[in-house]
Amino acid sequence: MTDKTNTLLAFLTIYNGSIPTVKACNDNFTEMLGFSESQIKHVPLADKLVLCEESSFLHLDDLFRSAMTTSGGVFTSAKMFNSFHYAVSVKLHCVHEENDLFTLYLSVSENKSVDPISTLPNGWALTSRVNYLINQQKMSLKNVILIILEADNFSTINYRYDYAIGDQYLILLGERLQNIMKGFGFVIRFSNAKFAILIEDYEQLPEDILYKRIELICQNLCSTLAEPIWISDQLPITKSFSIGVSSPGYDYNCYHSMDIAAETEKEKAKKYSINKYFIASAEPAEELLTRKLIIEALPEAIIKHQIEVHYQPQYDMKSRELTGLEALSRWNDENLGFIPPNIFVAITEDIGLHFEFDLWVFEKVCTQLMDWQYQEIQVPRVAINISFKTMEMTTFIERIKYILNKTGCPTHFIELEVTETSSINNTKMLVDNMLKVKELGMHIAVDDFGTGYSSLSLVRTFHLSLDKLKLDRSLVDKVCHTELDRNFIKHIIELGKILNLSVLAEGVETQEQLDLLMELGCDYAQGYYFSKALPSDDIARLIENNHTS
Repeated sequence: MTDKTNTLLAFLTIYNGSIPTVKACNDNFTEMLGFSESQIKHVPLADKLVLCEESSFLHLDDLFRSAMTTSGGVFTSAKMFNSFHYAVSVKLHCVHEENDLFTLYLSVSENKSVDPISTLPNGWALTSRVNYLINQQKMSLKNVILIILEADNFSTINYRYDYAIGDQYLILLGERLQNIMKGFGFVIRFSNAKFAILIEDYEQLPEDILYKRIELICQNLCSTLAEPIWISDQLPITKSFSIGVSSPGYDYNCYHSMDIAAETEKEKAKKYSINKYFIASAEPAEELLTRKLIIEALPEAIIKHQIEVHYQPQYDMKSRELTGLEALSRWNDENLGFIPPNIFVAITEDIGLHFEFDLWVFEKVCTQLMDWQYQEIQVPRVAINISFKTMEMTTFIERIKYILNKTGCPTHFIELEVTETSSINNTKMLVDNMLKVKELGMHIAVDDFGTGYSSLSLVRTFHLSLDKLKLDRSLVDKVCHTELDRNFIKHIIELGKILNLSVLAEGVETQEQLDLLMELGCDYAQGYYFSKALPSDDIARLIENNHTS
């Protein structure tokens, strides 16, 4: 049974007394599931095995009784857990040579705790490990320290060499981190070149001694990671690392707080582009606590539709005709108050909720458009913000098709405003999805053009799929101030005409701005000069008043 090629990867022998207890386990069991024999031997089985909801047995006792009367054994699904859960399939049968002795065969049917590239545990495993320490080991978070480290500009390896070299670098980096920690830290890989190390202080050291120990670990990480990683005899790769650490000895109230503290310190180290570490202070900053509260409240706010969608009118500059609306999210939490959209939208990306949030807004707008149609309100095209991170998802087109079919919303009513808030990871999928969006009959605009990530190369790459450029409000705000700002906007508008794209100015607030933008050839505008973003009922009245006038 120790042959790894056997589909029965591990087994236990157990006594079936009043409390089924483990007698022994084989080597495969300890290797696959991470237990030592001393950790599992003489332990009640119910402490380590939980039946899945889809199991045909309600309780372990039911499983044992069935096994005693069924020849060939009984199969079911369960979860075996040590520091995190493994989904396992279970076969239990009675061994008749000895009374009340059973053999439990386990096959690991799902292991979502392992990173496929580095084979290290992943972020899911880290969260499960912390939960295990808190719930099973009753350990306080003041005795747990999280170190997050990231190779600076890792993507240059993929660009300069190829993805295979990048993957090899990650494998060797993971091995180096494990060698540095020598079993004294739980090393995991999040994504790209972002790793974490969990330090567990079982000695419960005094806070000052624990702090010095963490400093020594970080200094060792910085010096050791300064050495190149040799992909081959001819290819050494040297990278700087940014390291952030949660506060040693601080009793965080949850893992999220600890994670945010370490992540914030890592971002602080990133500004230096050298091997640098920062350790969080004992008292988390006010903005970190607010961020944590927003993270905790956000999923429920989406589920309970506490986030509203308002609509800001867009106008033709010459005719002053209402030509469009932009859907904008508004969240006024009963405990946190008004939360600016730039904050909570950015958080959706940080915690990986951007895909579901963008599609949630997309469905809300489609539903509202159909409500206006039923009321025979002649609405113009509505712009919906979608991040590039969402549009490059492999299931993006499938999901929006489902929403369009579900709501019955015609696609010519929809314009997607794409905003590049982070680097593009899957250019091919992004290009394919943008082309499919156009095939579906929707328009595409580039939001916040002229600042941040939105660049000339971006528009050059995708201009055949684009319909509109939106001038960022920070540019519009300065258009009347200097000759340089006027010329800058003038050239952007000229670029739009060269590429056959219309140009819309955001944040227009004064008659002076409007007149100058018209003189420069801008096509459309939105901003407080015309109207702030309005609830759907107010938009309906605005449209009706426009038609009446």
